[in-house]
Amino acid sequence: MKLFYKLIILALIGSLAAPFIVKGPDGKPLMDYKDLVKSFSPSKEFKQAISGGQPQLYRYQNEKGQWQYTDTPPDSVQAQTVKLNKQAATLKTIELPEGYRETQPESRFDPLEKSSGLPLTTAPLEKVPEMLEQIDGIQKKLDNRQSQIDAASR
Repeated sequence: MKLFYKLIILALIGSLAAPFIVKGPDGKPLMDYKDLVKSFSPSKEFKQAISGGQPQLYRYQNEKGQWQYTDTPPDSVQAQTVKLNKQAATLKTIELPEGYRETQPESRFDPLEKSSGLPLTTAPLEKVPEMLEQIDGIQKKLDNRQSQIDAASR
């Protein structure tokens, strides 16, 4: 039984040492001591969460006049610092095809400006019925596909 435990410990040590010994396609070991240290170092977000500090956010307008937000200040343009509200939700941005954007740069929606009377959409209102029809068509295709899967799995 003692031999079994010794073999298990030897296998464990070997599996832990293997990434430092086995060479990858570039001829270097798969893992280096620096990689190990870096994987255990806390991230910037973790440090901010522990210290109670809020992450820094910057905003600037790109060449098309659209607001861009980033956590690192850009080098090419002057960016404004934005104070974050802890209850603020994050939204994923998407690129819309041409024709769904406002054409007048002076009527752009600024989310930080409370007095903006613009609707909260980037699609022209006359395109909304067409978009709803497309969504309905997609839903019908998904329903048909689900019924085919259900029929095939019975």
